[in-house]
Amino acid sequence: MHSLLDDPLIDIDTPDGPASVALPALLGGLVTDRVLGYSGLRAHQADPWHVFLVQIAASILARQPEIDPAQPPTDAAFWRAGLLDLAEGMESAWHLVVEDPTQPAFMQHPLRDAAELKAFKSKARTPDELDILVTSKNHDVKMARARADDPQTWLFALMIYQTMSGVLGAGNFGTLRMNTGSASRPIVGMVRDLVPAPRFREELAQVADMRTQTLESALGYAPRGVVLTWVRPWGRKDHQYSLSELEPGFIEAVRPVRLIHGEAGLIAMGSTSDVRQIGPKALGNGDIADPWIPINTADKKKGRSALTLSGQGWTPERLCDVLFERGFELTALQKPRPGQGALWFYGSVLVRGQGTTEGFHRFAIPVPAKARGWLSRPDDKQRLGALAQDLIGDAKSIARQLRSALLALAEGGPDAIDFKHKAINAWIARGEEALTRHWRDRFFDTLWRAADDAHDAVRTDWRAELAARTFDILRQAEQTLPLPHNRQYRARVRAEGLLHALLKKNGLIPAPATPAPTKEDAA
Repeated sequence: MHSLLDDPLIDIDTPDGPASVALPALLGGLVTDRVLGYSGLRAHQADPWHVFLVQIAASILARQPEIDPAQPPTDAAFWRAGLLDLAEGMESAWHLVVEDPTQPAFMQHPLRDAAELKAFKSKARTPDELDILVTSKNHDVKMARARADDPQTWLFALMIYQTMSGVLGAGNFGTLRMNTGSASRPIVGMVRDLVPAPRFREELAQVADMRTQTLESALGYAPRGVVLTWVRPWGRKDHQYSLSELEPGFIEAVRPVRLIHGEAGLIAMGSTSDVRQIGPKALGNGDIADPWIPINTADKKKGRSALTLSGQGWTPERLCDVLFERGFELTALQKPRPGQGALWFYGSVLVRGQGTTEGFHRFAIPVPAKARGWLSRPDDKQRLGALAQDLIGDAKSIARQLRSALLALAEGGPDAIDFKHKAINAWIARGEEALTRHWRDRFFDTLWRAADDAHDAVRTDWRAELAARTFDILRQAEQTLPLPHNRQYRARVRAEGLLHALLKKNGLIPAPATPAPTKEDAA
């Protein structure tokens, strides 16, 4: 029931308007620029869905070596046959619901015996309950709001649940593609176009090209192995697979789940496992040659591990560490390829906390053609990375001087600032956040200027702009902070004077020029 191979379950936007297609037609449409977008995807599902499509397409093409991955077939029949081949001939593996639990269903392992289903418990009555978004107070994204009878929503929920989950309680293990079960799975790339069809074609060709190197690595992948990890029964007492049994583009189904019919629609039934699906247990750092995952090469405990983000998300500091490979290693998918024109450096991650979601974070940074050239040349990339460090250092230094000035203002212009004055921290934080938002929004545009202009000039202009913004923030604070009337003038004068002095002392604004001596001075 609800066959991805034959039923038009997936809603897309095309040049001719909205349409609904089956999975083989979708793959053919991505090759021919027929897919402009998806109307049923939630924001945090978009990149995982794209990765899923590229992985299955690359795995299909790998079994057809006579086909050029840069010019894949457009015929839906080709893709249908390929999908069936990945499923070892079992059509039910691409059905959303299968009545017989001993047969595989989409992202759902077959059971060895139908009686096993009695041990499964109700896990979700709506697709968004199954999704990986976890909200402790059900505030930002309301749970259990999606229709239980909408097969497309269940399709996307199953896909992201089985491929992006981390550990969530005893017996609920997560994907191998993250550093530890409490981390998150990042997706990072660099492409010419973010529209689904051209992005799909570009990354498909690139992933196919990377396959040989991955097979030759020490990871031990099989050139012809398992791709869909849900087509065979899993006893759940031991690891079901090792990497030596899997192909590089394998797709996980990390937890035992089955969809069944309920009174209001579909219901997800779930169970637990004693171990992670893919072993051994020692393989837990996420460094498995995934094309979309940067590797942290400065992990003090493990040596190498998949990039893990904090709740702060993609800060300019972290983005520059990744982009300029300071303690990180990028894949070929994350670097500029030969060619001309601008690029997009993009990425997303749903940061996980202890039983909560610490935010969905996404970035899409345009990289101009000249900056692309700099990033392609090691020496220029190093110079650009050094400038990035300087710009970030200037911004942080200016933020420290602003904090001192705001403290002086809030404390009424004291002779000595009390830096431990906790009562006014919330007021101070507002000013600091305003400056941080300002410089982060402008950071990469400023950095790319260095592909055209002298680096010293870029840095001078950057400091001048941030200094001007800092004075604006201080003056805005003068209008909002509840200052005693009899100390307002003193507080303002001292705060502005302190800020000017600190910026000048730290070289963030130019010192006034010393006048040339006159004849009168000499006399």
